[in-house]
Amino acid sequence: MRKLVFAWVMVLFCASSVYPLSLQSTAQVNDRIEDRIELGREGGTTRVAGVNSISSMSMLSMTVTEPARVEAVMMEDAIAISVENYRGGAWIEIIGTGGSKQSYFEVFDMGFDVIHLSGLRAGTYTIRITLGSEIFTGSFNKGRYGSKKY
Repeated sequence: MRKLVFAWVMVLFCASSVYPLSLQSTAQVNDRIEDRIELGREGGTTRVAGVNSISSMSMLSMTVTEPARVEAVMMEDAIAISVENYRGGAWIEIIGTGGSKQSYFEVFDMGFDVIHLSGLRAGTYTIRITLGSEIFTGSFNKGRYGSKKY
C-alpha cells in the first residue's frame, strides 16, 4: 500500500511540474507572433528603358519569379529583418518620435540584418524597407527599456 501511495504522489508531482512548463512554452510562441511587425507594400513600378531591354524582359518573363518576401520581428532592443527572393540592396529607415536610424545591407536571394534600437527613446516608430522600387512599411512601439509595451 505504501508503494502505491508513493507512486501516486510521484505521478502527481511530475504532472504538476510539467504543466507550468507547457504553459510557458505556449506563452513564448504567442509572444513571437505578437512581436512580428506587420509590413505593407506601398507599391513601385519598373519601366523599360529601350528596345534591348524589351528583348531581355521577354526572356525574363519566361521564368516565374516569386515576389520579394520581407519580415521584421521586434526583439528586446533590436529589430531582425529578413528578405527572401530578392537580389540587390536593402535600405532600412526607422523614423519616430524618439529619433531615427538607417541601415543598408546587400541581399543575394536571401539576406538578414539586425538593427539595434539602443539609441532611440521610447515612442512610436515607422519602419520603411526599400528594395529597388518596392517599399514596405510598418509601425511598432518601443517601450521605456526596449520592450514593446509602455
